[in-house]
Amino acid sequence: MAHRSVQTKALAIAMSFLIITATVPLTLAETVAASPLGTIASNGSVTIGNATASTGTTIFAGDKVTTVQPALINLETGSRVEITKAAAAFDRQGKTIIVQADKGLLRFNFKKGESVQINAGKYQFTGGNDSARIGELGLDGKGQLVMNMTDGVLMALNTETGVRTEVSSTKPLTVTTQGSAAATGAGLATTASSPVTAAIIAGVAAGVMVGVGIKEATDDKSPSSR
Repeated sequence: MAHRSVQTKALAIAMSFLIITATVPLTLAETVAASPLGTIASNGSVTIGNATASTGTTIFAGDKVTTVQPALINLETGSRVEITKAAAAFDRQGKTIIVQADKGLLRFNFKKGESVQINAGKYQFTGGNDSARIGELGLDGKGQLVMNMTDGVLMALNTETGVRTEVSSTKPLTVTTQGSAAATGAGLATTASSPVTAAIIAGVAAGVMVGVGIKEATDDKSPSSR
């Protein structure tokens, strides 16, 4: 009987060790995935997931933010993103901020040195972190988009064709309906002024005040309400 008791205890200890070994990596992964990215810094109709988000609410990696009115997001790095009538998910891979834009108007001010990747439709915008990148992205969720830059440069990769296009203040990217002239090839508008603005593509009325928070962002670091 004593021998059987010793075997039972040894088996219990072995099982406990296996459980600890299996759960520790998962716990660490969950901790990384739940790392804070920034906070909501303006009032408006904002939801994170299915919950209403007030000013000061923390955004964590993996969160999807949906807005009706303009909403300013202060990232932990000091960069800022303002979204209007938009849906966008925010994440982090290593030191790179990932923005998955589904629809709406996004106006952004990424600080010099900030590694960022914006995914919008079939386009992926990256690079140019040797200077600040200030601009706007409008998309309708149906493949049409406009990217305008007022400062800095982003590289646009068409993930379907593999074509890369530089987007700057003098080279906006305009992609309209399939088969149109603007959608041909890289979809690059070669002039500084585009006939279709980001706000129009995003369905944002001209009278809506957007973009103010990008250059005049609050430094308020109020605690999370979540």
